[in-house]
Amino acid sequence: MNQVNPVLHSLNQRTNSITIISEHHGWRTLSGVQTNDYYAYRNAILNGCHLQRASFDLRHPEEMICDLSNIEPIFNGMSAEEILSIWDYLSLSTSKISATAIRRINGDGLSPEIAISGPSKTDLVNLKNTLISEAFTHLRRDTFPVLMKESTYGIAKSRLLINTSNETLEFHNRFCAFYSKFISHEHWDNCSALNTRYIYENHAIWSQIEKISKNKLFLLSAGLPIALGYFAATEDSNIFFSEVHRQNDSSLLSRENAFQDIFPHPTSSNESWLIIDKAYTGGSLRQATNMIRKKFGYDIEVKTVALFPKSFSAFMSADYAVYAGKLFEVKSCASRLDRNLWHKQLITE
Repeated sequence: MNQVNPVLHSLNQRTNSITIISEHHGWRTLSGVQTNDYYAYRNAILNGCHLQRASFDLRHPEEMICDLSNIEPIFNGMSAEEILSIWDYLSLSTSKISATAIRRINGDGLSPEIAISGPSKTDLVNLKNTLISEAFTHLRRDTFPVLMKESTYGIAKSRLLINTSNETLEFHNRFCAFYSKFISHEHWDNCSALNTRYIYENHAIWSQIEKISKNKLFLLSAGLPIALGYFAATEDSNIFFSEVHRQNDSSLLSRENAFQDIFPHPTSSNESWLIIDKAYTGGSLRQATNMIRKKFGYDIEVKTVALFPKSFSAFMSADYAVYAGKLFEVKSCASRLDRNLWHKQLITE
């Protein structure tokens, strides 16, 4: 019976066979493959294929105007009612943007966020500042609130990594030494995971999360500043990393190899796990949960924390959620939430 190489079978599923004809070389006709999967492309190059044609789809820069799930420190000191009033004003303002190059970002059920995109990051930031100033004037506030030591309705990525403890820096250095093996040398200088500058601030939420489960699994690369913020606040050494790639992940272009394991390697296989990640749909949390159970057995206790969930389904699919600077046990508050108003209800909880 013929055996099928599982790696080749997987690559074949991500490529299409094509015929390439060069009219400038006597109509020379060759076979080839077409793919939009980076690993299939890299494997083909290593096998001696040559790049025939390249095409780039470039995503415009984005700017978050206001996110109820993780509210910026500029809104510290406001009441929940004031924040919701400003959010409503900004929501209406961004829906009326007349500049053809800048538009509000729309999505399926992205209730808490008001965000814009366009070809110039500078223009986006300037427009954000203008809209927020107008919103404060509408609220009859002459000045922005005074910033507090700790964010009230969110967790800011505002702490310099270099200003943390030696233990935090050593943990970061150990991770970088390991993770650099998966990044092409030419991309080391611009790989966000290897060049973390700011991490999430110390916040009371971290000590609450620490008590939920023994092991904490963070998903890269967005999860590294979160994990380092958690570690700096709690000194909990039971921190692990894995990687889940989803659609439109441009970081794949810097990869030498795929990271499909857990770092550091767990010493015990029967302790409880808590998976922590930002959540738009909850898909990454589900994927990571399946990975843990495949590795350690389906009887293992696995819980999830959806950080700053952007949809009702993302909130409901997790065991816990961090929203507007507070930790919620989902099942305890789910029954009183309205699918269309949940993003505002949680602000006043």
